[in-house]
Amino acid sequence: MRTPALLLAAALWAGAPDGGSARPVGLGPGAHPYPTAAFAPDGRLLVAFTRDGFVYVAASDDLGASFGPAVAVNREPEPVDANGEGRPKLAAGAGGAVFVSWTRKLERPFTGLVRFSRSGDGGKTFSEPVTLNDDGLETGHRFDTLAVSPTGDVLVAWIDKRDLERAQAEGREYAGAAIYTALSRDGGRSFEPNRKLDDHVCECCRLSIAFDPEGRAVVFYRDLLPGGIRDHSLAWGAGEPGAPTVRRVTVDEWRLDGCPHHGPSLWIDASGAHHIVWFTAGEARGPGLFYARQGEGEPEAPVTFGDSRRGASHPDVLGVGPKLYRAWRELDGERHAALLQDSTDGGRSWSAPRILARGRGGDHPLLVSDGREVFLSWYTEETGYRLVSAAVPEETGAGAAR
Repeated sequence: MRTPALLLAAALWAGAPDGGSARPVGLGPGAHPYPTAAFAPDGRLLVAFTRDGFVYVAASDDLGASFGPAVAVNREPEPVDANGEGRPKLAAGAGGAVFVSWTRKLERPFTGLVRFSRSGDGGKTFSEPVTLNDDGLETGHRFDTLAVSPTGDVLVAWIDKRDLERAQAEGREYAGAAIYTALSRDGGRSFEPNRKLDDHVCECCRLSIAFDPEGRAVVFYRDLLPGGIRDHSLAWGAGEPGAPTVRRVTVDEWRLDGCPHHGPSLWIDASGAHHIVWFTAGEARGPGLFYARQGEGEPEAPVTFGDSRRGASHPDVLGVGPKLYRAWRELDGERHAALLQDSTDGGRSWSAPRILARGRGGDHPLLVSDGREVFLSWYTEETGYRLVSAAVPEETGAGAAR
C-alpha cells in the first residue's frame, strides 16, 4: 500500500487562457471552487474546478502533494453553474484523453447549456467547447454527469426541461423534468443525437452513472413519481437506441413540493450487484441516509447509516477489488466532518464509521479511485482542497484539520 496522502493546497498557477502570463488560481481556503477529481490511467490525479468564469484542470503526479499548472478549459469566460449538486465533471480515458463537462448558465433563472471539451494530451490543452444539448431552446439543461465506458465511449447525461417547455406551450401538464443523454463513440470528438432516458424526474438532484459487467450504462437518479413522491429509480441502457429499462428501487414515500438538491450514488461490482446510497426524509423510513444492494431481482432491504441528528447528508459509494466504501458528511460542532465506512463482504456488513477530515464550510464528500485504492476528495472553506486515502485511520497525523 502506498503512503496515505492528504492535500491542503494553497494555490495553483494557471496559464492564462490567452497564452499570457500565469496567474494564481485557488484551491485553497476561501471561495468555493467545487472541485471534482479523477485518476488518469497512468495514475495521475486530475482535478477540475471553477474560478471567475473559467473551468480549470490541474494534474498531480504525487497524489496531490504538488500540482502542475492549472489549464483553463474554456478560452473565454462564461457563467458556470457551480454548486454542490451541479459542478464541472471530469473523466479520463486511454491515450491521454481527458473529458470535461459543465453547465453554462443562461439569462433566465434555472436555464443553461451543457458544455463539453476534450483533451488528447493529458490535459495540457483542450478543444473548443461545444454544446451537447441539441434542442436549441433557452431552457433548463443542467446537472450534467460524465462517464467513460469500459470500451472508451463517452456518455453525458443531464436534467432537461425541453419537454416541460413544449408541454406548457401546448397547455399540457408536465411534472418535473426529463433526463437526456449524449453518447460519443469516438472518444468525445463527436456525439450522437440526444436521447431521452426518462420523463418526470426531480429537477435538481445530481445523477449517478455506472457500468455493469456487460458494459451497459446504468443511471441512478431521484425520480418524481405520481403524487409528488421523490424516490429513486434505476435506468439501464442510457445512450443506446431503443427504450431503456426503468425501475423504481427506493420506496420511501417522500412527498415534497420542491427539489431537495440531494442526489444519490451508484457503484456496480464485478458480480453485477448494484450498490446504492441515498438520502430521504420520507414517511416510510424517516430522515436519514440509506444503503441497499440491488441484484437481478428485488433489492435487499435498505439499511440506514450515519447520524441524522448531526445532519448526515450527501452520501457517495465506490468500490475497488473486494472492498466497498461509503462516505458522507455530518455537522461536528461548527465544522463539517467527512466520514467513511468500508465493507469486505459486498455490503453485508460495515466497519465502524471513522472521520477522515474536518473543516468549516465542507463540500459534498466524493470518492475516487486509481484502480488500486479509494480516496476521499473533499473541499472546505476553512482548509481548502484535500485528498485523503481511505486507508488512513481516523484523523491520523496526516494534517487533518481539527
